[in-house]
Amino acid sequence: MDLIFENKYRNIKAYKCYNVIQKNNNIGNILLNGLLHWDSISDEEVQNIKNIITNNGVGFKGYTITDAIVMQNDTKDIHYYAYFNENNIELWYITGVYDMVMCDDNLKFNDLLFFLQA
Repeated sequence: MDLIFENKYRNIKAYKCYNVIQKNNNIGNILLNGLLHWDSISDEEVQNIKNIITNNGVGFKGYTITDAIVMQNDTKDIHYYAYFNENNIELWYITGVYDMVMCDDNLKFNDLLFFLQA
């Protein structure tokens, strides 16, 4: 995992995982289905996606933004993202507490990164 940025003022750190998931393989298809149909997939599918993104989905709640699946723990200080870029799916890990009110349905992952660095 590479530290991409640290906002010392807000105590936020963002890491990009070394693993990149191809969109056209089995795991990529599972994640893409989750991104597109989050509100209608089964509990089993949600748990499978949580396990893929966090390696242990216990204690995490999930939702989507425009181009990412988001997993956050109950205290909202650990966030995992499966970010869908043009070619593949990147996994990100962000620590720190931040207000997700800014995360409306139109928010894109790169916009979120910009807000967290400010």
